[in-house]
Amino acid sequence: MDWSDTGVPRSVEYDDVYYSSANGVAESRYVFLQGSQLDQHARHPPEEDACVVETGFGTGLNFLVTADHWLSEKQATSSFKRTSRLHYVGIDAKPLSASDVTRASAHWPDFKFPAKTLISVWPGPVRGCHRLQWHHLGITLDLWWEDALAVLGDLSSRGRQWVNYWYLDGFAPAKNADLWCQTVFRHMAELSKPGARFTTFTAAGHVRRGLSEAGFEVKKREGFGQKRECLEGFFKTPPASSNSRLEPSDQKSPTTRVKPSPICPWDVADPSPNPGKAIVIGAGLAGAFAARALADRGLHVVVLDGKQVASGGSSNLQGITYTRPSRRFSPLTDFAIASYLNATSLYKRLLDSGEGMAGLQEGIDGSQCGYIQLSSDHETLDYLSQFADPALPFRILSSESASELLGVACDQRAVWFPDACWLNPAAVCLERLQHPNIELLVEHPVISITRRECGWQVKCKNRELKADTVILASAYDIAAHTFTDWLPLQAIRGQTTHLPTSVLSHTPKVAVCHEGYLPPPRDGVHCIGASYGPNDASCDERRAEHEENLERLKDALPALSISCDAQTLRGHVALRCTTADYLPVVGPVPDKNAFNLHYDQLRHRKTAVIEGRAPLIPDLWMIGGLGSRGLTAAPLAGEILASDICGESPPISRQLHRALSPARFLARGLIRGTPL
Repeated sequence: MDWSDTGVPRSVEYDDVYYSSANGVAESRYVFLQGSQLDQHARHPPEEDACVVETGFGTGLNFLVTADHWLSEKQATSSFKRTSRLHYVGIDAKPLSASDVTRASAHWPDFKFPAKTLISVWPGPVRGCHRLQWHHLGITLDLWWEDALAVLGDLSSRGRQWVNYWYLDGFAPAKNADLWCQTVFRHMAELSKPGARFTTFTAAGHVRRGLSEAGFEVKKREGFGQKRECLEGFFKTPPASSNSRLEPSDQKSPTTRVKPSPICPWDVADPSPNPGKAIVIGAGLAGAFAARALADRGLHVVVLDGKQVASGGSSNLQGITYTRPSRRFSPLTDFAIASYLNATSLYKRLLDSGEGMAGLQEGIDGSQCGYIQLSSDHETLDYLSQFADPALPFRILSSESASELLGVACDQRAVWFPDACWLNPAAVCLERLQHPNIELLVEHPVISITRRECGWQVKCKNRELKADTVILASAYDIAAHTFTDWLPLQAIRGQTTHLPTSVLSHTPKVAVCHEGYLPPPRDGVHCIGASYGPNDASCDERRAEHEENLERLKDALPALSISCDAQTLRGHVALRCTTADYLPVVGPVPDKNAFNLHYDQLRHRKTAVIEGRAPLIPDLWMIGGLGSRGLTAAPLAGEILASDICGESPPISRQLHRALSPARFLARGLIRGTPL
């Protein structure tokens, strides 16, 4: 960054400014807000919500100007529904640091959505999507730190049209040609709703021609400041003859344009048509976060549990927001990092400001204490050591630095995660379920789930409930229904040990992870563990497992003196639910028999591409298989599920979306020649 000339940031690499040196705010309002006609959305809304995509997010100025206008219109315009939501997608391959954004915004006027609000949650330079939300304002911001061509290609591969407005920003076409290529314009057309508008500061001839060729009506208008002209326009609905082949189910939606996919689209699902009311079965972490994500979007949600809130795998006294960076990329690693970043950002806000309806109490419900991962995997530690950016979520510590942080001598190097939390899972579940749109019914075991013409009917012991949509979130009981009995879920026994602070020679102020974990105390007790018992669904408390938990802690920190008798210790037993590949299941429930029939060609050729949406059980969804990482995985998993149900642009790549789809097990069965 070069700040030497006018105080306006300039990219040294691209030799171009991020916004006008004359008046950046005025330029943004003229070129983007007015040029897109988003400033008229409230007066003549094509629909209630708006989705904006910006290529070249930069300092976030266009977002701040747009959010400021959106909030002002919601206050001033009677026809603008208070439930209207702004979904803003910002893309940048080379994101700025929070300090650069802070410096750039120093002279901007106060907005209704101030720059400091954005800066306080500005994500570090980790590739992928970072979803930021302000539900009380009706604003969602997806920041994709990735090349625009890759992001738009990934989104368009799903065959859905999300976008109302396009802000084509970024550096000038002559200096950043990849952002202004024909493939980008084609992906824009594939993602645009009929009549979607675009605007840009440039009037370059190849940009004008490229947009026109992609199906946009393009016109010039007077430019801002010293620029003579700029462009604006709208997407013309393509003629029916240009659409790709539609499946019968797609004919219901004349605005859906399904293009041939380079991969078999067994993961693609349409959203629920009118998800006004939902039933979530299960009040653990998975169900609580799914319910809250839907309630925040205005749905009425009934949460059922046969026992109490957090009575299953979410019932431990303490847990840690855990992740594990790897030197090898995989869906498991990608989800671990993405979910950790999402979770720690949320918990920080809940612990710092009581943002939740009920709030989380520091030291009682949790604490953002950070955790140290002790490790003897020198190859991975050496690899991770090269990433020294302080904005990344981890640091590599020498054994000396780890010892100093812990206050206890340790002989291993470690990975330090300063934003991690210990949390009481039950408190988190209760906080998430405190919402005016959520009705909680405990001691309501489900007897049957039946699909009717008017929706779903769920029969409990004492009553029957109806809803448009049902979400299964009851851990390994997800597979207890005829719709889902093919799902390969496994219950794993885990026993924690409640260790009084008084028996330790030192009380670490940060959490320690090794083969087990040791968090700071909650009310004078450390919840350590946990044992790991696959294919063991019994819940009896065992002294041998208390001894095992103690031995693991002693092996990890031999300098930590522990004076207690395992016979006197007590703890807690819970059953975790995991899948065969240790990734959660998040998404619609496929119709097994119809799926196997529709994709039968996969048995003969695993690379076969069979067009059309996957056969699904209508409006039936699931979220589960979170294993021992429920506190970390549930927030992002709930967001993914709610986005799919409500037809929003997703917060993860399609590769990761496929890796979480319940249909992956059916597809694998076909490919292996052994259909489930």
